[in-house]
Amino acid sequence: MKTKLRKKYQNLRTTIPSEIRDNYAENIFKIITSNFVLTEKNVSIFLPITRFNEVNTWYLINTVSADFYLPVVKNNELKHILFKDKDQLTLSKWGIEEPSYGEEITPKKLDFVIVPLLAYDRNGNRIGYGAGFYDNFLIHCNPNCIFIGVSFFDPETDTINTYSTDIALHYCVTPNNILKF
Repeated sequence: MKTKLRKKYQNLRTTIPSEIRDNYAENIFKIITSNFVLTEKNVSIFLPITRFNEVNTWYLINTVSADFYLPVVKNNELKHILFKDKDQLTLSKWGIEEPSYGEEITPKKLDFVIVPLLAYDRNGNRIGYGAGFYDNFLIHCNPNCIFIGVSFFDPETDTINTYSTDIALHYCVTPNNILKF
């Protein structure tokens, strides 16, 4: 089921013209900033993979005064490095922009995590790309840290099968809605 849903949502993303995706991303982050106080907080946020038509997180990074920490894969784990400017960024072997240097934060000190996803259900279960990096990272965050998924689409109506290692979202934000789980 997860493989089928991954393919479905990867294909659906390609049907959205880029200017509409940009409008959707802007709406998503307007909803986030009107519902959560991110100013002066420690926020983990992913950078969008353009070829995968992901939600453009630059809208949030460029408009909110928070300490944004970007994920970097080191030794098969997600580490988070403070983002200061684009000079830090290099292309990883996966074609993802990552900071090549900077101050690392422990997951326990994060207040929010903006979580990438392909699909999710009404219980906050999510499907990513299948490597498990985010689930392995989220388990180490402090209990008060808020996990917010971002998606162009509404949740799946059927419950997504989960493993014991899967970590659910607290919220998911779409261009028109915020869902609390």
